[in-house]
Amino acid sequence: MDTFEKKALENFGEIVINKSFVHQAGFGSRAIPTYVREWIISHYIAGESDLSEAVREKIAKFVHTYVPDKSEKETIKNHLYEQQEVKILDNFSVHVNLAKGDRYLNIPFLDEDSAFITPQIVQENDMLLSSGLWGLGSLFYVPPSDGKTKGKGQIWAREFRPFQLANVDIAYFTECRSAFATSEWIDLIISSMGFNHLLYSERQKILLISRLISLVEPRYNLVELAPKGTGKSFVFENMSRYVAVRSGAITAPVLFFNDSRKTPGLITRYDCVVIDEAQKVKADSSGELTALLKSYLEAGRFGRGSAGSITAEAGIVILANIDLDQNRRPLNEDIGLFRIFPNFLRETAFIDRFSGLLPGWDLPRISKKTPSSSLGLKGDIFGEILHTLRGDISYRDYVKTNMELTNCDDMRDSKAIEAGATGLLKMLFPDKQPSDTDFYKYCVNPAIELRQRVRDELCKLDREYVPLTILSKFPDDFQSHHKKPSYAEGPRTDNGASIPSETLLPATDIPQRTETPGAKINEVDEPVAKTVHIQDGETGQSYQRLFGPYLKGARVIHVTDPYIRMEYQIRNFLIFTNVIDTSDGPVKLILTTAAENSYQEQTNAKKLDEIKDSLAKHGIEFSYEFNSAIHDRSIALDNGWRIIPGRGLDIFQKPASKYELSEIDQRKRKCRESEIIFLRAD
Repeated sequence: MDTFEKKALENFGEIVINKSFVHQAGFGSRAIPTYVREWIISHYIAGESDLSEAVREKIAKFVHTYVPDKSEKETIKNHLYEQQEVKILDNFSVHVNLAKGDRYLNIPFLDEDSAFITPQIVQENDMLLSSGLWGLGSLFYVPPSDGKTKGKGQIWAREFRPFQLANVDIAYFTECRSAFATSEWIDLIISSMGFNHLLYSERQKILLISRLISLVEPRYNLVELAPKGTGKSFVFENMSRYVAVRSGAITAPVLFFNDSRKTPGLITRYDCVVIDEAQKVKADSSGELTALLKSYLEAGRFGRGSAGSITAEAGIVILANIDLDQNRRPLNEDIGLFRIFPNFLRETAFIDRFSGLLPGWDLPRISKKTPSSSLGLKGDIFGEILHTLRGDISYRDYVKTNMELTNCDDMRDSKAIEAGATGLLKMLFPDKQPSDTDFYKYCVNPAIELRQRVRDELCKLDREYVPLTILSKFPDDFQSHHKKPSYAEGPRTDNGASIPSETLLPATDIPQRTETPGAKINEVDEPVAKTVHIQDGETGQSYQRLFGPYLKGARVIHVTDPYIRMEYQIRNFLIFTNVIDTSDGPVKLILTTAAENSYQEQTNAKKLDEIKDSLAKHGIEFSYEFNSAIHDRSIALDNGWRIIPGRGLDIFQKPASKYELSEIDQRKRKCRESEIIFLRAD
């Protein structure tokens, strides 16, 4: 047992738990957050140091009885239909519809959002009205023949028993901090988060803890970019009931305010709202979501529909996947990391409103050794501690009084660093007793790095942002070795908006240029470093015009594009191969792509094998592989060029008819809005 575990037992007693118990207990594949699993374990383990077979059997029985598998949904509904009482453990919540004068209970397991709940249950459990509450609900069914249901069958909640939290004594928690050395306290937090403290360096531990700043500091907005498998969303999904994680389509009604239901959105109900897989988020056609996000990130308030002006304190966290090179560095590091985002999320005015960019690529992938097997604070307790510390403004006063920065006159920079340092101070030194050097090492300097990375990306996208290096009283290695990003004047669209282009290219002696929207490329042009911005609906482009000059002389071509999947995408790839120049000898062509499932992979493998046989007759040695981890698109050439096509090869709109001339002549096809960057590999 490590020293931090011994001290945790001595000081915190029953509110610590062996984190390995979660993986040993009989939960199977049930979708239950870690903090709820730990509560169930604590209920049965009764202070025992080991998870005995008897305890595991009790837990397995509880799960089987009250946490049915999702495949049993219709069975449970049938029990209700047959007038049987059903008890299930679920994340219940309540929404109020003022227009109809009703309150409705949401039961996720049953996909039910209009169940009835008694006023008394709501009054006793006000968390049902905000972030929702895990608990054991007793349900029964009232058939439509009963007049109370207004002609419709309805599920009623007879009783609700929330999982009970131990009382959180913040004063005692902060007092106990003095019993731990800083390194021991950090290991306790890492273990409480569910990670194995032995696998991470001190810097990596601080990065992991930095993920929690938005949970403990109001309106701290964070972006984390990392390859798949580094546990980005795990922390947020399993740490606290005050966090909402969403992916896919993100709409203004869900995030801000639902005007038809007159109900507040996630931002008003949670401490932290996480947008996962941000690189796949689609903008609404009206632009309302972007406008509301910018307004909220700037001032903490927004207005929508009949709601007027609404204030909130939730932090926004954006998680996105990126690809790394052979040195585990981001592929797009030189030209701008935010290029992976959809267009509406690339605006510098939007990015500038984020407090920090966390370099998730510096964290190792999750493995079977990653979960903690040490003692840590119970998940629900730790989540409550973070939630309680959010409202303590004395930590911000401490930071303002003790922090000294240089080259930090920009208001957004200073506010972001101040907030980040405050959040880290709350977690690492809740007693507000750090030494001067520890305050800068563990609180200020990490907060500077997070904001500096945002600032650097802005400089790559817009020349209005002046490159600078923010320094603290005690600079760390990041500050000492920081290189200011380079930029250059970029072109502008017809309406005067700046187009990020060669401003993002590394400084070289090679002539550079940017094609203006609609410009046609001469097929015999000499290749130069540039960015081509193609407008939506534009015509006159073709693979030959775009890529031909750059493929000339290449003997090895490696295409990375996860979306060579559908039939038209495979045909696009085949057309691309026709551009390859084999006049000087055979060419090796490698494709790395992905598939939605094993069936699609098998089907597409047969099609690619046919292409392989065909290309072999024309001097092209073709090979391919499927890799589900890739996301970014690129074309790497051994002749010194590298191409980064934002949409991959999928730059054309679908023709209105298969008998159009555009089916055989790409130059007559309408394009999708896209951006293609041509870089020298050196």
